[in-house]
Amino acid sequence: MHWANRILLAATVAALVAWGPAQLERAAQSDELERVQRERDELTAANGALAEEIAALAAEVWALKSDPDEVARIAREDLNLIAPGEVVFEVERVPVQAKAP
Repeated sequence: MHWANRILLAATVAALVAWGPAQLERAAQSDELERVQRERDELTAANGALAEEIAALAAEVWALKSDPDEVARIAREDLNLIAPGEVVFEVERVPVQAKAP
């Protein structure tokens, strides 16, 4: 019986030695998988934001190609252009100073 216990103990140790590294590797892969899934989710969200930006830019391109009023608005607001015959008034705002008591 004494030899049977030794053989059983040796088999148990051998099984743990064989099984342990596999479990450690599986745990490491799990961490890597979580990182990759997190990165995928971040990229998916960024992709959605870029798709919305592309849609907005496509709508702006369409408006610039088809609507002359949109072209005029862009020329006035972004480029500070005026139409012939218009008069421009520049208003300078002066900050109000607090009165001394």
